[in-house]
Amino acid sequence: MTPQPTYVQNRDESDLMFSVCSLVRDQDQYDRLLASFGRFGFTPENSEFLAADNRAGNQFDGFSWHKHMWSKCKGRYVIFCHQDVELIGAGYDDLVARLEELETADPKWLVAGNAGCTWRPINHSRTAVVLHISDVFGDDRGGSGLPARVETLDENFLVMRRLRPVLNSYDMAGFHYYGADLCFQAEFLGGRAYAIDFHLRHHGKAIRDEAFDRIRQMFVQKYRRWFPGRIVHCTTGRVALGGGWFDAR
Repeated sequence: MTPQPTYVQNRDESDLMFSVCSLVRDQDQYDRLLASFGRFGFTPENSEFLAADNRAGNQFDGFSWHKHMWSKCKGRYVIFCHQDVELIGAGYDDLVARLEELETADPKWLVAGNAGCTWRPINHSRTAVVLHISDVFGDDRGGSGLPARVETLDENFLVMRRLRPVLNSYDMAGFHYYGADLCFQAEFLGGRAYAIDFHLRHHGKAIRDEAFDRIRQMFVQKYRRWFPGRIVHCTTGRVALGGGWFDAR
């Protein structure tokens, strides 16, 4: 019998708008996330919820869990968020509207989030944080000048189109700088990153653990090869990439 091919169409006809993916270690925090998404319009009819399970130990890290989730996602948009985020005002309709606006403004967008960094055009030595968030640093921070193209995004809440995936590096590991890495990978693919106006609460304590400096150095060693001398603006501070290919060890 002659095999019958399946012809793939270049459009997304999914019945689900969102795949909401979380890296879960604390069940109570994740239950709070699920309850808040349910209150603000994310239902089984328009969204699915998928969890990378770290409850019994770290099977996944920041650089690996996105890759694990992609093949399981069915939504038109894929959300990757921390287990400790909580919706407090903006909901399903707001996010759909923000993403549709972004699509109209710049079809080349590949990654969007609620908090990011860029540089001020009048002075490249200054970091401009663009966000709308409530967190340990204050309630209802930011909210103006969005959407805004950014250099890097914070990892607490990220959105991509399922049919235009961006994956993290395979040669890095850990729980820091994977948002910046994702934005750089989007650059390599010819796309852009944006901060959008989607206000939520992030309950994270913004603690830099002992691995933070090590992963930052890993990030520097990798990307100075392609961007020698570049100053990278992140929500955790600026990162100087330094020299070029031959002094990257």
